[in-house]
Amino acid sequence: MLRVSPEVFQAIVTLIRDHPIYSNNSGNSQEAVEVQLGVTLYRLGRYGNGASLEDIARFAGCSEGAVELYTQRCFRAIEALHDAFVCLPTAAEKEREKCWVDEHLGFKGTWREGWVMYDGTIVPLYAKPAVNGEAYFTRKSNYGLNAQIGNLPSNLRIVDYSHGMTGSAHDAWAFEHTAAAKYPDWFFQGEEFAWADSAYGISPRIIPVHKKPAALLPENAAFDYAVANIQVCSEHCMGALKG
Repeated sequence: MLRVSPEVFQAIVTLIRDHPIYSNNSGNSQEAVEVQLGVTLYRLGRYGNGASLEDIARFAGCSEGAVELYTQRCFRAIEALHDAFVCLPTAAEKEREKCWVDEHLGFKGTWREGWVMYDGTIVPLYAKPAVNGEAYFTRKSNYGLNAQIGNLPSNLRIVDYSHGMTGSAHDAWAFEHTAAAKYPDWFFQGEEFAWADSAYGISPRIIPVHKKPAALLPENAAFDYAVANIQVCSEHCMGALKG
């Protein structure tokens, strides 16, 4: 119902309960953080007509205004944790990822420098936006936003992302708004690079799998197959992100 496991729910509560947003310095105490987060997560898990404030307030036994307040407070508290969780890995963490790539890719050498991988996903919208709605129409025949996610392969930790591009935006274009694309000399060191699928352009910092007809060559097919064995971690990350 809340889209997360009890363990994850309790971990989030522990992380946000001391945020100042939950202290109003008045005689009227706020609802418990657990309740506010529960209502917020329930709201985020709803879609279409079921996401109306009236429906959520009726289920939660609170006012519609309270639903809005709970959501705003939880967003403020969770977003305050952004830089603690979405950041570049340390040198030791990078080396751990490179060792993981060395072990799982199937061939060793410079390819171990690919410690991060990128993929795009669509965040679906309930209805066509009123302004420039056609731009949000996706290849899956719905309306949505393009999100780019960069994650570590061994633990699926997200270290970079971009969002806000319309659903019709190509992954290669949307990727240009990530930190890896905008600040490559800060994001990468030495011969480091990122793995990606065939939708992305090739560069000294991005190594995608081959497009046809190059993908039909035996040596390229063997390389792409090996990369696919680790690139699947991007799909796992998307699955975890979307629940």
